[in-house]
Amino acid sequence: MIPDTTPRFVNPEAAHIAQQVFGLAASVASLPSERDQNFLLDTVGGGRFVLKIAKSDEDRGVLEFQNAALKQVAARAPALAVPRLFPTRLGEDLTQIRDQRGRAHYVRLIGWLEGTMLADTGPHDESLLASLGATIAALDRALLGFSHAAMHRELHWNLRRADLALEHLSLLPAEQQRVVHSVMRGWSEIDWRELRHGVIHGDANDHNVLVRQGRVAGLIDFGDLVHSAIVGELAIALAYAMLAKPRPVDVAGTIVRAYHDRFPLEGAELEALYPLIGARLCMSVCYAAYNARVKSADAYQQVTAGPAWSLLQQWAELSPELVRAAWRHACGS
Repeated sequence: MIPDTTPRFVNPEAAHIAQQVFGLAASVASLPSERDQNFLLDTVGGGRFVLKIAKSDEDRGVLEFQNAALKQVAARAPALAVPRLFPTRLGEDLTQIRDQRGRAHYVRLIGWLEGTMLADTGPHDESLLASLGATIAALDRALLGFSHAAMHRELHWNLRRADLALEHLSLLPAEQQRVVHSVMRGWSEIDWRELRHGVIHGDANDHNVLVRQGRVAGLIDFGDLVHSAIVGELAIALAYAMLAKPRPVDVAGTIVRAYHDRFPLEGAELEALYPLIGARLCMSVCYAAYNARVKSADAYQQVTAGPAWSLLQQWAELSPELVRAAWRHACGS
């Protein structure tokens, strides 16, 4: 049996940690999360923070990697709304606490970011979509050249390891299995040597993208940070931005154009976008099927499963070359 390493602190315990470790007297509310546990803190003085408690088996190096990346983005792109770290009473960015069973969990405190998730914002007009492309480009530029000892970690959401999701293929109905197999053939033909690599956020889904005043302002949740193909960042953002859109290729074209204007895409990257998007959608439906079995009580795990399958069906029926031609035209080439 796989050990359960998920933190299971309750609100009063989180309030106690906030007081003892960070010196904050605050009311507490639980926030959704896939792997760790997050609490919203409203302090007596009016400040808002997020208390992040990691799984008991989380690698300290990975958390230090995330912290270092957040500092890099804050320094190189201060206008971007991304989590900002706040130290403990002892001046540490990261420390350990223990649960009632004696298990150690790493804990961090970040500032609360005001705004609305892209998933809860409408309409997704051209201006909003263009701001998404510009924001993703600004983030990738800020992370360009950044390195850390933990950046090559094994991560099942890394697009370079999309094939790992196929371990759960048998959980899907036969028709979905057929579509996933078909779409993943494009991913298997990608020549990764032709793509620029670097550290990417890795999860610009519509629940991690923050909108303010009708424009994308930044991103939250750096938990999937990893060294991978840089164009994968854009592919992930596109996969989610196109969900439930009547003209998904046009939506993507607006985002691609804005991204390219600020962080020019190379020819091989434009070619790889189509199969990378398809692979991300395949990963989404496969992991949703797995989570439906092992995390059936957590509705957050299924939040994009239906729309992802609908888009994946459309994706399998499109002409890759026509889509690529449309995006090359959007980039002026």
